[in-house]
Amino acid sequence: MNRILVVLPNWFGETLFVTPFLRSLRRQRPGAYIAALGWPRCHDVLQHNPHVDALLPLDEHEAHRGLRGLLRLARELRAQRFDAAFILRKSLTRSLVLAMAGIPVRVGFANAKSGWLLTHRVPASRLPQHKAISYLPLLGALGLSAMATPYDWTVTEEERHEAQARLNELMADWSGPLVVLHPGANWPHKRWMPQRFGQLGDRLIETHHAQIVITGSPDDVPLAREVAGQMRHPAVVLAGATTLRQMAACLEQARLVVSNDTGVLHIAAALRRPVVALYGPTSPILTGPLGDPQRTIVLHHAQCCPRIPCYEPDRPPHPGMRTISVDEVYAAVCKLLEQRA
Repeated sequence: MNRILVVLPNWFGETLFVTPFLRSLRRQRPGAYIAALGWPRCHDVLQHNPHVDALLPLDEHEAHRGLRGLLRLARELRAQRFDAAFILRKSLTRSLVLAMAGIPVRVGFANAKSGWLLTHRVPASRLPQHKAISYLPLLGALGLSAMATPYDWTVTEEERHEAQARLNELMADWSGPLVVLHPGANWPHKRWMPQRFGQLGDRLIETHHAQIVITGSPDDVPLAREVAGQMRHPAVVLAGATTLRQMAACLEQARLVVSNDTGVLHIAAALRRPVVALYGPTSPILTGPLGDPQRTIVLHHAQCCPRIPCYEPDRPPHPGMRTISVDEVYAAVCKLLEQRA
């Protein structure tokens, strides 16, 4: 097994969950060529990852759209002459492409929809477990052992120096800790209220002389500005001003990160930053941050919803997010800052 393909999930947070799988695979196949196939938006997560040799684009909106696109993708993969493929999500079309590409060993989760296209089918666990851990049994199908490890994110020296220069310019007059607030999430029900993020930022400035940096994607700019607008003291809004990798390099410089359940939370955990994670409709058992447990505090009031994960709350914010108070988050932040002092 010298040429291995790993078919990634769709979201960049879930792609980060794959990194322990890739680490275990590389540890046992150090000389193998390992390629990852996924949406281009997820490739930033694995750039410079030492356990991946190539990132292959899966463009289901254009180049690989429809039957003709799937045939093109199958031809592209066939030309790569892979010995084995791991598919990390249940997908009929992607399993079909692997079979059409002639990859002789195809490993994935047993399911009625696409399992018949696999050569090795692994039953999914019926017990609640973190998604990063749920991928590891696929390795056992080929006699490989698995080890649960933290996520991996590699910041290059160039990215690090650029982030340091950017933040030094923005923080020239500040001596306190850099605290990142990330108010966004792909789903509105997962977001803590902007006014509470603002109140938290003000309190940290007043008690810790903190520099507050508000991060986010271009889509998060209005939300980040709303948080800053709720504050009495100035904050730096980086939302929309960085790429994902530039944002990650800035996160690496932070003393602490406060975030909803979203990909940026997991990047911070991968960078071994202290994090305060805010959970409402989703389960930290399934998607919690896999960082240093001594520097990770998860706030979650599961009793506020009869079913977690809860995909159909009445309206945002989710009841579980409303019950997380500013005092509660502030106390968690202070505890972690004191550990780092």
